[in-house]
Order: sequence, then structure tokens, then C-alpha cells
Amino acid sequence: MRLYHATCSQGNFGDDMNTWFWDALLPGWREAWPDVTLFGIGTILGRKILDAHGRVLVCGSGAGYGAIEGIDRSKVEISWLRGPRTAALIGADPGLAITDPACMATTMPQFRGLARGTGGTIFIPHRSTARLDLDWDRIGRHAGLRVVLPSGEAGEVIADIARAGLVVTESMHGAIFADAFRVPWVPIRISNEFNDFKWHDWAGSVEVQMQIQQALVLPRKLWFLLRDARARLRSARPARPAPDSANDRPDPVPAPPDLGEAGRRRVKGLARALAPVLERAIARDLKRASRAALHLSRDGVVADRIDRIRDRLAVLQRRIDADQGRG
Repeated sequence: MRLYHATCSQGNFGDDMNTWFWDALLPGWREAWPDVTLFGIGTILGRKILDAHGRVLVCGSGAGYGAIEGIDRSKVEISWLRGPRTAALIGADPGLAITDPACMATTMPQFRGLARGTGGTIFIPHRSTARLDLDWDRIGRHAGLRVVLPSGEAGEVIADIARAGLVVTESMHGAIFADAFRVPWVPIRISNEFNDFKWHDWAGSVEVQMQIQQALVLPRKLWFLLRDARARLRSARPARPAPDSANDRPDPVPAPPDLGEAGRRRVKGLARALAPVLERAIARDLKRASRAALHLSRDGVVADRIDRIRDRLAVLQRRIDADQGRG
């Protein structure tokens, strides 16, 4: 089998862990069924992506980006799905909506025996928030917590979550791991890329009603306006004149206006001036969020989901062993 998962140039632990996660859960999966692609952890279910991979085995993936209607169920085998909203969107049996596979990390030897509750309060930003040109260490000091960036090595980020006393998180997998390791968590929205659908899809799978904290409501809008302005400046190119012989060709598309060197200096200066303001605002909102209502699924819920995933994996393992002559 091949593996498909989302990738991020800066790294994102919830996606990156796919590269080693399945070896522990499904021994021999790589050698089985060479015409099948495994879709595992991530918000990766979309019609175009599925169609591009031919035969697909879905193990806990979720929907949330792009159209999903009309997938070819003769080519897409669903072992289980991330949550009830994904199941409803696909039109799948609700019983297939178990939960995100990441909770199975609690069963892995490398995450056992960690000193629980010794890591204090941590904050995990969304990968898009983490890319902002801000001093995250300074934000953490002002907020009285430690910032754990999602670009860190996946195993180390998971261990940080397991050892924490409280997880304030904009990363959904920060909440998933916290809940699985029984660490209280608080969801917070900073980035415009915060995806409500996937959060509620997973939360529904573990029977949690969320109260999402809001941060940087006005400063966030200002920052992204600034970011877009800088992007336009970088992409600005003078329009090329049409050749004399191009009487029947359309006029060239005009390039974005170039503000000139003075304009570029103003934009860069605004970015530098705005960063400390955003840092203070984020720190304030994180401090407030760390005192908000804590979230944690009921005792026994995640354990039940782990048992159900084990049952699904056992079915797949028997098929893999039989295919490879180990049955």
C-alpha cells in the first residue's frame, strides 16, 4: 500500500506522524495491496483527491476541505471515519464514525510512562498562525505558558502534550492528543484558517460540546490585510506591452500596482510596528483562554473508541496476513 497524507513545508505534527504511525498499528501494511492508497490521519477526504488515487482504504480520515459528494464507493473502502459529520457528508453508515486515529498513540510504548501533569500549561498554534513573524517565546512568557509549535518533530510534540497540565490549542490534533491522554484542553481560534467543521466533527465523535475561545478578532483582520498587501507587493510585475501584430489578442492583464520603494518601506515598517501589538494581544487572549471552561471527554469514551478502532484494525490485519500468506 501507498500512503497519502497532507504535507506542509514547515512541518505539521498531526500530518507528519502518518509516516511512522501506521507501522505500529498495521504490521506489513506497506507490502500489502500495491494498488491501494491508505488515507489515515488528516482532513483529506475530497472527491478530487480520492479520484486521483484510484483504490483507497480510509482509516479514520475526515472531510472538511473541498467537495465530497459523488465519490466512487466501489473504489473507496471505509474502515472507519473521523466523526459523524464526515459520515453524514459522505452518506456513510453512522456506525463507521468512530474517532480520529491519533488517539491510538496512547497505546504505543514510546508514550507510556511519561510524567503526566509536569509540563505546565502549553499552547499549540495552528500551522498558519505559527508562520506569523512573531516572537513566540516572548508571547509565552507574557501569557505564563509555553508555546509548542506544530512544526516540531511529531513524537516530541505528542510527548509535550501528554506531559502537560493544560493544553490551550488552536491545532485540532493538540486537542485530540490532550483528550486521549486525559489532559484538560481549551480550543481557541486565532487564524482565519481555523476549520469549524473538522473540529466539531471530531468533538462529536467523543461526545464533547465545545466552547471555542476567540482571539485577535480585530488585530487578526488587520494582520491578514497586511499580509495580503505584502504578498501583492512581492508579486507586482510591470505589464508587458502587447506586440504590434497582436491586433486580435486580448490586452495583457495589468499587474498589481507597485507602491514603489517608499511604499514598500512603509509596509515593512507597519509589519514591524504591528508585531509587538499582536504579540501582546495574543498573550492577553491566551492568558484569558487558560482560565476559561476546560474541556475533556467523559471517562471511558476514548477507551471505548480505542477498542472499536482495534476491532477495525484486527479485521484489516487478518486480511493483510492472509494476503501475505501469514494466516
